Amino acid sequence: MGANPVSQQPHLAAPERSLVTILSRAAADPRLSVATAVSCDGAERSFGELHLRSQRLAAGLTAAGVRRGDCVSVLLPNRIEWVELLFGIAAAGGVCVPVNVLLRPAEVAHVCADSGSRWIVVDGQSLDLLSELPDCVEQIVVVGEPATELEPQPIPYEDLIADRMPLAGEGPRPEDLAIIYYSSGTTGKPKGAAHTHASVLWNAMGQIVDIGLTADDTYLLVPSLSWAAGFNNVFLSLLWLGGHSVVLPTRETAIAAIVANLESSRATHLMLVPTLVKQLLEQPDLIARVRSCELRWIMTGGEPIPKSLIESFEAQLPECRLAQAYGMSEFPTIATILGAEHAASHAGSAGLPLCHTQIAVRDDEGKIVERGEGEILLRSLAVMREYFGNPEETARVFADGWFASGDRGRIDDEGFLSITGRVKDMIISGGLNVYPREIEEVIYRLDDVSEACVVGVPDERWGEVPAAVIVSEREQWEAATVIEHCRQSLASYKCPKHVFVRSERLPRNPSGKVLKREVAPWAAERVNSSSSQQTAEVTHGN
Repeated sequence: MGANPVSQQPHLAAPERSLVTILSRAAADPRLSVATAVSCDGAERSFGELHLRSQRLAAGLTAAGVRRGDCVSVLLPNRIEWVELLFGIAAAGGVCVPVNVLLRPAEVAHVCADSGSRWIVVDGQSLDLLSELPDCVEQIVVVGEPATELEPQPIPYEDLIADRMPLAGEGPRPEDLAIIYYSSGTTGKPKGAAHTHASVLWNAMGQIVDIGLTADDTYLLVPSLSWAAGFNNVFLSLLWLGGHSVVLPTRETAIAAIVANLESSRATHLMLVPTLVKQLLEQPDLIARVRSCELRWIMTGGEPIPKSLIESFEAQLPECRLAQAYGMSEFPTIATILGAEHAASHAGSAGLPLCHTQIAVRDDEGKIVERGEGEILLRSLAVMREYFGNPEETARVFADGWFASGDRGRIDDEGFLSITGRVKDMIISGGLNVYPREIEEVIYRLDDVSEACVVGVPDERWGEVPAAVIVSEREQWEAATVIEHCRQSLASYKCPKHVFVRSERLPRNPSGKVLKREVAPWAAERVNSSSSQQTAEVTHGN
């Protein structure tokens, strides 16, 4: 498993026509049609069954009024019907709009209204989230137990499938929209990243080439299928190859439940956010159980990984590889990956770009360069077509022919990318640029630090200065000790002027990213409170 530099990219054939053809080719293969494609919570679908049910679902949706290009929102926890819906909506020529089950009614309403969804699919657990549905939603489909109290009267999911003949016809085109992923909204209202069938397939193909997946692999899928990483990290790629995926129910994402499912599924591949990786490493009994499993590869991402976490993983699970990946809902969901052969020599890096992706940075002078530090830029056959219904934002992020990620990173002389934070997270202190991730890496080297977050807080002299928020169970912390530790590795102007320690975990969005927009006012409030302030003087200079 390893990514190739852009200069060494292999020639790739064009992807197949649409999402639908992933299943149609498998169903036509006598060997694959009877093999298990996906299982979830005791339910299984072979490739043939999955294809047939999704085609019948497409026929049912079409008969009920779904037209080509219609958006269909899906508000479901992880369950096997979710997989049928992705392919069924695609076969009907519709556009799937995943809706995160962690959202509140007003947030669900925003996704439906922004996408103009005429339909929404839910189950019994999500009915309370429909109280503010916009007028554009004309029809509700309920998976599982029927709900008779809703208006308009919902359609039972199985009624759309029962006694239907598979939908005939050409099917969607590569350039047609397939799916719209709404961001987690770390900086404002979520925007819809709109993807064509071609971009989804290119995303999957790049992973087949660079991760080295085979039909013999089994993937334990932990993320919500409503997130871009759910369907588009490993799952679709493995389905294309004829491999098996085990979808973990939404309610079973605690680390102990994940380990139990690793044992029963005999999974070889797994994806965990850094928080879950850290929880695993903190429990020796779970580590011992993982060592006896067939797991050989864990991918993590979503935020930069502290080097200390990588070192701890390698020490405790030497037979398993921890691959750090970098990607986004705008795609590629895996734009770069650090392969096992580079893990030791480039610890902390997000690795090299996948074969269908080119990376660069826009430096602080506005120049686009292939080496150096700045905002990360991407070119890829897998990148989204647009922000749905938002031409101004689309034009902004695609200026200069690149997709501007909003993330800040550094590309070294060998082409390896390291993530240094968000562009908007940069602190300008006394006219000098301070990047929080650099400080956080240093703080993580201290013992008993569970989480670390650095934000800018107002300062009369310097405009703003770094403040460190540390999550730890240790009761005794000295601000001066933390700052002196930072001074051993950082210029003095980069060292935090304020240090706050708490036992409560940092707020995160549904994708696991720290919500610095909530941490910053929390820290600023304490800076202004003399009773809780912990400060140390900092000199601006080396």
